[in-house]
Parts: sequence; C-alpha cells; structure tokens
Amino acid sequence: MMKKIFYLFLICLQFSCAGAQTFDGSWKGEVSVSGQKLLLVFNLKQDSNDNWAGTFESPMQTSLKFPINTIKVNKDSISMDVKAIGLFYTGYLDRDKDVMKGVMKQGSFESAMILVRSESDQSGLSRKQDVFPPYDYVEQEVTFQNVKGNATLAGTLTYPKGGGAFPAVVLVNGSGQQNRDSEVFGHRPFKILADHLSKNGFAVLRYDDRGIGDSKGEVNLATTVNFASDANAAVDFLSRQQMVNAEKIGIIGHSEGALIAEMVAAENNKVNYIALLSGPVLKGDSLLILQSYALGKVAGLSEAALEINKRNNRKLYDILLKDEPPKDLTKSLEKELISQNNGNALTSDMKVKLSPMLTPWFKTFLRIDPAYYLKQVTVPVFASFGGKDIQVPANENIYALQRLHLNTTDVIIKDYPNLNHLFQNAQTGKIEEYFENPESFNAQLMDDLTKWLKLKTK
Repeated sequence: MMKKIFYLFLICLQFSCAGAQTFDGSWKGEVSVSGQKLLLVFNLKQDSNDNWAGTFESPMQTSLKFPINTIKVNKDSISMDVKAIGLFYTGYLDRDKDVMKGVMKQGSFESAMILVRSESDQSGLSRKQDVFPPYDYVEQEVTFQNVKGNATLAGTLTYPKGGGAFPAVVLVNGSGQQNRDSEVFGHRPFKILADHLSKNGFAVLRYDDRGIGDSKGEVNLATTVNFASDANAAVDFLSRQQMVNAEKIGIIGHSEGALIAEMVAAENNKVNYIALLSGPVLKGDSLLILQSYALGKVAGLSEAALEINKRNNRKLYDILLKDEPPKDLTKSLEKELISQNNGNALTSDMKVKLSPMLTPWFKTFLRIDPAYYLKQVTVPVFASFGGKDIQVPANENIYALQRLHLNTTDVIIKDYPNLNHLFQNAQTGKIEEYFENPESFNAQLMDDLTKWLKLKTK
C-alpha cells in the first residue's frame, strides 16, 4: 500500500466480476515528499453529456484550487493532467470502487499513490488525538545500524524525565514504507501511542522504515525477513541505552509489524513480551484470499461473485507459490488471467496490475506462516483484533490463534467489535473510513495495552 497503506498488501484481481464504476466525487490521498506527507485532493464531476471537469488541491501547501485540464476515463482507468503545476496522475479503481490506485508524476518526481473516495469535499482534516510539543518527557532523535541487513535506521526515542532504568518497547510498522509515526492519511498512531506510553513510564523507540524518512537501505528487493532484521537491530540498540531496563524490553507491532514481532521474539532472547495489534495468524496466501473476500463483501459484491473471486485468487497464488523464474511465472499468470478474462487478451492496464504480485515481498509474504513463529514464542503475548477489520479479519485469525499449541500460556486475546484495522471506531471497516475518521488510535485499546504492559514489567 504502495508499497501499501495498510498494513497488509491487498491485491483484488477479479476480471469476471466487473460492474459499472464511477469516478464522480472527491478523492483524497497522500504522497511522501522528502519524508513529509502531503494531502492531495481531486474533485471530479461528470455532467449529463458525460463530460468531465475537476479541480486539484494541495491544502497543506496552498488554499488555491487548480483546474484539472484533461480527464480521460476508460472503464475502470483514469488519467488526469493539472497543467498549471505540471502534475499528472494515472490510476484505476480497485475492486472496492471507493479506492483508486495509481501513480502521480510531477517533473522528475514520481510516486505511487492511493486515492480514497471522500464523503466530503472539504480538504481539512480533524485529528483530535494528535500530540504536539512541549512534551512531559524526553524526546531524542537517534540512528542505529542493522549491520547484517546493511541498513541505517533513524527514529525517535522517548522516555520519562528523571532517573531510573525504564521498561522499553520498540514499535514496528505494518507493511509498506511508513515513517516512524506510522503515518497514514494524516493519522499518526505510533506518535500518539509513544506519547501515551512515555507518559506512563516507558521508553519507546519508533523508527522510519528503510527507504523512508531518514532511514536508508534496500527496499525493492526487501521482504518481511529483511524488515524483521531491522526490528532485531532496534531491540539490540534499545538494550544498550542507559535509560532502559534491558530485562524489560518488548515489541509492539501492527499488522505485518505484529508478524515481525513474533519473528524477532522467536530468536532474540532480549525480547521479554510482545503485543500484536491486528497481527495475522493465518498463512499469507490464505490471509490475502480472506482479505479479498472481506473487502468485496463490504463493497457489495454478491456471494456468487465473491466465490468466483476466491477461486480465481487461489489459482493465481498457487502459481506464485511455485519455484519458477520470474519470466515463467509472468507467462503462467498471464495465461491464467486470460482464462479468467473469458479468453480475452490482457490490456496494458491489466498487465500493470500484475507487477506488484511479482515482487520479492509479495512472493515471500504468500509463503510465510505466522504459526511457525508463534509456536517458538515463550514470552507473554497480548493479541488484539478489531471486529470491523477487513484486512486481518478478527474471527478467523482469533480462531486460528486459539487453536495453536503455544510454548507460552501467558496469552491474552482481546476483540474490539467496533474497531477497524487502524483501531478506529468504524461503521463498516472500509478503507475510505480511515481518512474521514477523526480518531487515530482507540483510547480504550491504548489503556488496556498500557495496563497489560505495566503488569508484565512491574
């Protein structure tokens, strides 16, 4: 997401279930420029003669609205040209018709960008939980090395004022290149969580993922295993800090970050507890099929269409699970997609949608089974899930976790029925709700997690 916005990388390929789609409305997204997230807004309208008009906004930079000079729509694909600022966007509607995936270009700058349909054309954002200085604790900018992974990670270490060695946690982002605040659509949940924990007696290290912000390292070939190596280095760095009690270090991970927490805890005896926030328990390919089903369901697809989608995705993932050269995999995928497309040749847009599936990250994620690592964990575990989560659906993952024969009996599982993947109170769990929701991280979950952490570190 994009690498991705979420949390877990979502591919929804289902050519046989296409329906009427529209680009009408206000679309909001964000792009990272020099480590800073900028909100971008595209307002699109189609008149009775099928002519398109629109405006573009970058409200964090200017209050001006720029006309979109050219808007070309072809089925589920769109291209837009804002000549006044030399900005060009091309994208396509995801299976969820309220999500658009594409690429933004401006001069030599190019970036993948997701746009989410908004119920409001207002460009302002309400983020009621955001925190700002001055803080009631110490904030320190830090860098540390992952020598084995050839990466330099930059982050922020916060800890209480005064003496003493404090219990400490590392915060690990979900999938995709995210900054130390786990920032998405103006929400900064890790900054809010770090603020809360440091006010409650914990040292907290949060860091930019490699390739984003001030962190350096190979990204295009990186997999979950590489990101786990970065988190391992973060734990080792934290254990050497004077203000940290090295016997009371833990990891809090969100989504793929929770999987990484399990991987690190399985091998690094410096980890004394882990908190898994929307952590996948199902194997990667099974999770993505379930994720696609959940997304299609909230988007209003029929049960018949959902079942077709499930079978089609299963065939695609079975191909990707084969140990074949990339060229052979591409040919096999194209052959299967032509079959799914009723024998019609793939368009250039369809071929573009294939490329994320062939990345090392995606092919590795399909193969990873969290159960393998969970069974090796011997430290206390806090696992929380949101009942409105359509990326790591709660019921199936809770059931899978309960059935595992773990090497620790100190496990607490919390289910929050009304929370989505970002742990916001939600109506449906759809991605567009992430953007409009003023809540960044549910206070009840934060309190429950903090009480558990204090109990495990007293």
